[in-house]
Amino acid sequence: MRIGNVDGRLAILTGAGAIDVERASGGRFGADPQAVYERWAEFTAWAGSAGSEAAVPYDGTRLGAPAPAPRQSFGIGLNYADHADESGFDVPDHPSVFTKFPSCITGPETEVILPPGGHTDWEVELVAVIGASAWQAAEADGWGHVAGLCVGQDLSERITQMASKPPQFSLGKSFPASGRPGPGWSRRTSSPTPTTSSSAARSTARKCRSPAPAT
Repeated sequence: MRIGNVDGRLAILTGAGAIDVERASGGRFGADPQAVYERWAEFTAWAGSAGSEAAVPYDGTRLGAPAPAPRQSFGIGLNYADHADESGFDVPDHPSVFTKFPSCITGPETEVILPPGGHTDWEVELVAVIGASAWQAAEADGWGHVAGLCVGQDLSERITQMASKPPQFSLGKSFPASGRPGPGWSRRTSSPTPTTSSSAARSTARKCRSPAPAT
């Protein structure tokens, strides 16, 4: 099951098109793509019964961020050994966590205006969408809180990021449209193995990290 945001409305994305959740559920669930997480267990129990006959074709330019207004948005820096090495840092003993302000999150197709005199680059990331509240959750229970996964593009304005000592990530990571998840996210149905997940993420990052075109 893939969850998306079509014209600002919660949708299930299928091969036949998009199923508008509010209409297909007869108003049981609202149109707000973000509000569904407050009723996540109830929604997932219903979603399997949403028939593809309710799907309608959609254009990709109509897609917004699948989780458009999260309360919190975190990134993990230096998240594989080669990246730490090329950045001149040791591999951290603990995750290097920074915030991307929710105001920077946009849909998968958007215009990114590069700041004059800046140095903007981008990275392909694996994005985890949290569907159930978690606080001090045990590591073994972590995947139980994840609603689904999607690909994302993390843009960074490096001059702003590195202007202070020590570096301050949040501003340089949160320029307009610098967080681009989507087009939709896929529901997690099983816990990926650490070997498979980390290998895939690192392979993608090695292939895709390069400066963004200055256009």
